Amino acid sequence: MLISAFLLPSCKEDYTPIQTNSKSCAIEIECIGASGENLLADKSFTGKIKVEGDNSHSNVKFTVSNNRLCFEADLPDQNDMKWSKDRREATGISKMTIKFGKQKASLKCFLKYTANRPPAAAGGTLVCEQVEYAKQTHKRSGSAVNFVIRFNKNGKIN
Repeated sequence: MLISAFLLPSCKEDYTPIQTNSKSCAIEIECIGASGENLLADKSFTGKIKVEGDNSHSNVKFTVSNNRLCFEADLPDQNDMKWSKDRREATGISKMTIKFGKQKASLKCFLKYTANRPPAAAGGTLVCEQVEYAKQTHKRSGSAVNFVIRFNKNGKIN
């Protein structure tokens, strides 16, 4: 009985991301202060940023490029993907948290997988179609999903 108490919780931690040959899951976020300034230009602000994948339970690498916070969407677990009847496509959701010091922004990423050779569940293309943040949906434009996070004069997320 003790063994099962240790094994059962660990089963929930299993995470197997969907396998792809290529992906287009870029997310780019502008961080704008109360007076319209780009907060990502301030190294003390960027030093407090941490991007976490809720599905993978891992820190996600990010860069600051062209005044935007840039990173890839966390991949959904392959068991959480919802497949079409012909198994040509699947959709999945991953959740992410961006920490700006003590402030948190929660993202919900909607991803679409297209199989190269249906019904193969590996080796296709994965695209982040849209990201939901603060009850607003931001659709992919070109190769990335772009949006703005605004901060008030006290440094809190609006």
